[in-house]
Amino acid sequence: MIVCPWKDLGRYAAVVPGLEEAMKVVAELTDYTPRTIPLSDGNRIMVQQATTKSAEGAKFEAHRNYLDIQYIVKGEEYVGWAPLDTLTMEGEYNAAKDKSTLTGHADFLRIGEGYCYVVYPEDAHIPGVYLENPCDLIKLVVKLKV
Repeated sequence: MIVCPWKDLGRYAAVVPGLEEAMKVVAELTDYTPRTIPLSDGNRIMVQQATTKSAEGAKFEAHRNYLDIQYIVKGEEYVGWAPLDTLTMEGEYNAAKDKSTLTGHADFLRIGEGYCYVVYPEDAHIPGVYLENPCDLIKLVVKLKV
């Protein structure tokens, strides 16, 4: 997992395939209406507006074919994280959604406005939660093939 200000993410281009194209598209965004923006090679950016959900009872997700970059444009969220191999799989892997659902212990980290985090297939995560009070947010989720 990588956590940093969005403006500094470019330094990780060598270990994040497709990052340069995604950062260029994000730099040109002026409209945050929810939608999916296609990138090359099946990559994409999802523009989301949401309210954070309670961390209580929330479950992990993990992906096999894509990494996520989750960038908080406005607001804040907490993200739960744990190594994939420390968790229990719940149900079957959903290949169509590239998503596994898992349970177990999470460590939570606050991600504020202007910050982002990168989660690889070995990083199970619980995105978009609050620990005390819900928060409205605008967020970009960049999905890049690994």
